Amino acid sequence: MSFVYYLYAVLNPSDSNYYYQKVITYFRGPNWSDFYGTSTTFIEWTGYPFINYLGFSYEAIMALFAFFGWIGFIYFYKFFREQISFRNEIFGYDLLVLVFLLPNLHFWSGSFGKGSFIFLGIGLMFYGLGNIKSRMLYIVLGGALTYHIRPHIMLVVLISAIIGFTFSNKGVGLGLKILMIAIAVAAFAFIYQDVLSMVGIEQGEELTQGLDLTHRATELQKATSGVDITNYSLPLQVFTFLFRPLFFDAPGMLGLIVSFENVFLLYIAVIFLTQGGLTFLIKGDFLVKTAFLSFITVSIALAQISGNLGIAIRQKSQVMMLFLFVIIKLMDEKKMKDYKRRYANWKRKQLITQQQEALQQ
Repeated sequence: MSFVYYLYAVLNPSDSNYYYQKVITYFRGPNWSDFYGTSTTFIEWTGYPFINYLGFSYEAIMALFAFFGWIGFIYFYKFFREQISFRNEIFGYDLLVLVFLLPNLHFWSGSFGKGSFIFLGIGLMFYGLGNIKSRMLYIVLGGALTYHIRPHIMLVVLISAIIGFTFSNKGVGLGLKILMIAIAVAAFAFIYQDVLSMVGIEQGEELTQGLDLTHRATELQKATSGVDITNYSLPLQVFTFLFRPLFFDAPGMLGLIVSFENVFLLYIAVIFLTQGGLTFLIKGDFLVKTAFLSFITVSIALAQISGNLGIAIRQKSQVMMLFLFVIIKLMDEKKMKDYKRRYANWKRKQLITQQQEALQQ
């Protein structure tokens, strides 16, 4: 999929080529430190030593960042495997395997750009959250990457983690809960101003202005592909962001390919809702709550600023894995309950058999 993206970038305007040209022409200054910052500048700063010191070509830097995105898949996979106990099938195939073969996720995380790093950062964070006591380094590293790419997404994950820890007792001790909330609050204070700056709000005006995302939506409307979604209602914007295009409104060949994936995502989302998904979100552990709150909050925000359908296709790959985790976890919990019920019945039958044998003797 990284090679497919490369071919796509050769034939279409591409951010990755734009980043490479800025680094190789010393667009921000002659020194490596001139490129340091958050968002786009961090991508350029990361690529600078490889391009200007080691002589990486455009193809080489694309391959390097595809490798970073692949590492993100590895840690997401490790996180899923630790939390999922059973084989959960759909159409006769293991749903977990199908999830990790979805092409859109690989396509947008396999190039010189923000997609590979944000995917890696979130993957590292949630892998760390799976075993906080021994993986704090993964949480810090993943959080640092996420912050440098998209501070507002880091803010959402922090708030979601605070809520998840606060309202979950399953698998979370009081001491660990207090520690993680304290760390999240400290990190929140550190990145707070960066988030406000990114959305164009001066400190002290948050309550009167709210998070005004209109200027970001206007900027992203300039993209050349897709259907304008800025005039949709919020529910329709979120639905469009998550599950469109659906063949009839596909923007080009890429949109047609993504439509197959969206039909699949919509199908398993319906399964989630019809099998008690909303109740599960209330009763689930802190990982379920944190993953879903991060997913839905980021989705609502990005749905408002995506501008058009073409941008939405790319943006949703950042958080879709979190929703897919929640869906598979629901199926797994149902299988676990069924397993425990059948095991209890088996033990009861064993006990009755032993008692009958004892009476016969």
